[in-house]
Amino acid sequence: MKKIFFLFVLVSLQVFAETPATQPPKDPLTLGNELYDKGDYPAAAAQYLLATKGNAGGLQRAFAWFNLGNCQVQTHAYNRAVVAYRRSVEAAPNFSRGYQILGDVYYTIGAIPEAVVAYRRLLELEETSMHAHQMLGECALKTGDITEALRHFDAAVKLEPDLPDLYLGMAEAYSDVRDYTQAEKVLQEGLLRMSKPTAEGYFYLGQLYELDENPKKAVRAYEEGLLLAPKRADYYMRIAGIHDRAGDDFLSLLILEQGIRSGIQRPDFYLRRGMIFFRQQRYNHALEEFKKAYAVGSPQGRTGMENVAAVYFNAGKKAKGDSVMAGIHQ
Repeated sequence: MKKIFFLFVLVSLQVFAETPATQPPKDPLTLGNELYDKGDYPAAAAQYLLATKGNAGGLQRAFAWFNLGNCQVQTHAYNRAVVAYRRSVEAAPNFSRGYQILGDVYYTIGAIPEAVVAYRRLLELEETSMHAHQMLGECALKTGDITEALRHFDAAVKLEPDLPDLYLGMAEAYSDVRDYTQAEKVLQEGLLRMSKPTAEGYFYLGQLYELDENPKKAVRAYEEGLLLAPKRADYYMRIAGIHDRAGDDFLSLLILEQGIRSGIQRPDFYLRRGMIFFRQQRYNHALEEFKKAYAVGSPQGRTGMENVAAVYFNAGKKAKGDSVMAGIHQ
């Protein structure tokens, strides 16, 4: 699911006095904007509500409803926000910004048919709206209409060829019908066209390669992503898993070590390294990794240490086993 980031622009009609001495009191819309800028959304909402009841024209009333909707979104009162934005576009039927945010709120709460209506109206008002095409593509993905999704994503890419989410959306559309080859092609081309390729693009490309049963390419894609986002622990683990399944312990140990050196301190990294060493019967190395996992709060690290101690006891190395157990109880 695409996550919507609301970009709010407060709107108002400016009134300028001839001199400071004759400056009229601030109107509720202006007061609301000042309170909104301070983060006092309930107080701002109260002022905007007053502004909706004033005698000003339709445009100013539309702005008041729109800004009231912004306040409701900030407090996650999405149903109330919908009411406010609908009132805004009713007061000003050509207010494209109102339809855009209305569509975004509908999409956020899962009201996809209503979002489609809002985005289509936005596209009627702004034929070159990349946002409308992008979100109509996302809505089509939600309803399983892959052809419609690709049509809108393609239109959006022509308007904004540097936006990573568009290529991700197109790749997802092809992936949904298991056309992994085309999904990979779209994403590869997108990464080449972007002025600043994203880690998420490479990570998703790696996932597509895995689905397409091409683990070597998946590893390369994940590694490209980690160059851009070196603290994404899940992708070190994905690469380690690929190496594990191929029986390549050395590479699995190496990628986990790279993750630790990048600053990741997760017990599962140490545990996985410990289990590899244990499997290789390199018990001293396994013990060190299990100790590190235990030190950062993993009960499984203790279990690993106990298993190493058991190996020593079974081999008749009582002193070494006792030493391990003593370390656990310190």
